[in-house]
Amino acid sequence: MMEPTGPLPAGVYWRRRAVAAGACVLAVVVLAWVIGGFVGSADDEPVRGTGSSRDLASAPSSPAVGSSRPASGTSAPASATSSRRTSPAPTVTPTTPPPATTVPPAPLKPCPDSSIKVVAKPDAPSYRVGERPLLHLLVLNAGKVPCTRDVSHNLRELLVHSADGKKRLWSSNDCYQEPGTDQRVLEPGKPLTFELRWAGRTSAPGCPVDRTRVPAGTYRVVGKLGALTGAPTPLRLTP
Repeated sequence: MMEPTGPLPAGVYWRRRAVAAGACVLAVVVLAWVIGGFVGSADDEPVRGTGSSRDLASAPSSPAVGSSRPASGTSAPASATSSRRTSPAPTVTPTTPPPATTVPPAPLKPCPDSSIKVVAKPDAPSYRVGERPLLHLLVLNAGKVPCTRDVSHNLRELLVHSADGKKRLWSSNDCYQEPGTDQRVLEPGKPLTFELRWAGRTSAPGCPVDRTRVPAGTYRVVGKLGALTGAPTPLRLTP
């Protein structure tokens, strides 16, 4: 090393040289640190614990120790695994009970003669000769249960008798016959009512042409249904 020369003492020049040498060493160290920082930054990025989606996508996946995940090439589809974990419980559909079986009612029995009442009555107690009296025939079920009865026209009948009941003067069936049957259900206490107007003249079986007008007086109206005959009801004809 060259000896310092100059007007100053030699120690001053040696100190200056030491400071300059130290400054050079420090500059080299700083420059090396800066260069190393730029070079190593790219290698540190994948292991940052940021939790960002980019990190998850770029980081390679590896099975953890003790994991039940199957090895590569044998893994089950993610959809199948998800379905096994989240498949809902089976839905139980309620069943509708079958409708209750309705037993049809037993067929009604025919009405016995003992439960049938036949009543005949005029609409008014008296009429004038020449008028057409309105007559009613009532068929009543006097029993306790409904029943059936044939009330066809050829079975029901209205008659007019003399006051003593010995002479038959007129019948609703002498000049009118209708074949066939007419089955009706008779409810207890609810009569069936039939009506017609009497012309005030006599009649006979076969409906003869010679018919006479019934004079003023008191007569009996009688109702019938087949073999059943009701009690007579009075009817008065006035002049």
